Parts: sequence; structure tokens; C-alpha cells
Amino acid sequence: MKHIIWVLLVIAGVNFATAQDVYTSSGKPGYHKKTKNKKGYDPEKLILGGGLSANFGGGYILAGLSPIVGYRFTDNFSAGIGLGYLYFQTPDYDVSTPYTTYYDRGSLIYPNIWSKYFVWRNVYVTGTVEFDIVSEKKPTYDVITNITSDVKYNYTAESLLLGVGLKQPLGGRVSIFAQVEHEFLQEVNSPYYGQPIIFNIGVCAGL
Repeated sequence: MKHIIWVLLVIAGVNFATAQDVYTSSGKPGYHKKTKNKKGYDPEKLILGGGLSANFGGGYILAGLSPIVGYRFTDNFSAGIGLGYLYFQTPDYDVSTPYTTYYDRGSLIYPNIWSKYFVWRNVYVTGTVEFDIVSEKKPTYDVITNITSDVKYNYTAESLLLGVGLKQPLGGRVSIFAQVEHEFLQEVNSPYYGQPIIFNIGVCAGL
């Protein structure tokens, strides 16, 4: 089941990517016009954004929301926090009841701390510390009572995602990016468990 959740996260990641890295000011870290440094908090360096995801078909349902907030501390370094929510439904074909389709249903909540640092031009390194909270209802067939009922499972995991990415401006504040990450903790309950590479591609735009 965790493999299915990971697949859903990959699908969601592509959709979230369309609005995940939302930057104010120039939207191009390291390439904005130099101005006199302001002391203290600068509202122009505030990062606000998030993502929406919705996929339906073949009995599968995926819907999510992932707002983020952050700050551009230097020309090249940004960091912030996020809170993601994902609802999923997948057909369960292992239930031994003919002529009836059952579904696994559940939700994933994943608060996180993220950071990005541009090391050279549009090439950046990225890191995310994520806490995954999964609640799942799985249909289970009882051979003694001949009854299928939902059994609820709750589990948590910590994830450490590190990787590299490339951001390519398309014009104005709109850019396309691609990044490759690996989850290093590999906890058994993690939705990334057993997956060596996590790849995301999408479009970002400045406010």
C-alpha cells in the first residue's frame, strides 16, 4: 500500500510543481537587479505559494492542497515551511468478494521545512524535512463471518529529501524546473520507502 501512496505522491508532485516555487520580486534567484540592501524584514523577499492537485479515473481519486510560505534570505538562498494534505482512493482487488469493488481510502498530511540554494546560475540544491502522517481505511474480508469491513490503520514517518534541480526561465517571472531527489531515512512507514529516485517537473511563476 505504501508503494501505491508513493505513486500517488509522484502524480501529485507534478501537479503541485505548477505552483510550488512561487517567488516575489524578480522570481529569478541570483539574477535580479542589484539594489541597496535593506536592513531587517523585507516584504519583497517573502515567498507565498502552494499547489492544488486533482486526478480521477479508473476508480482512483487523488486530491490535495499544499500551501507554502518562505523567505529569500540571500540572493541564492531561500527557505520556509509547508503543510500538505492529500486524499487518496485506490481499488482493492485483493478482497475475496466477487462482483463487488472495494477501495482503500485515506489521507496523508505532511508538514515540512524546505530550502533551496542556487549554486551556479539556474542550478540549485534542495532539501526538505517532512513528517508524514497517514490514516488509511482498508477493506478486509473475514472468512469466518463472510463479512467485509473496513479496518483503519494509522502510521507516521519522517522523511529527508535531498536533491538537485534546474530552473529555466521562460520569460518574465515564469520558469520551468526539473529536480531529482532521494529520500535518505527510508523508514518502513514512509511513502518513499524503497524508491531510490523521486523526480518532479513543473512550472513556477512569480507573484
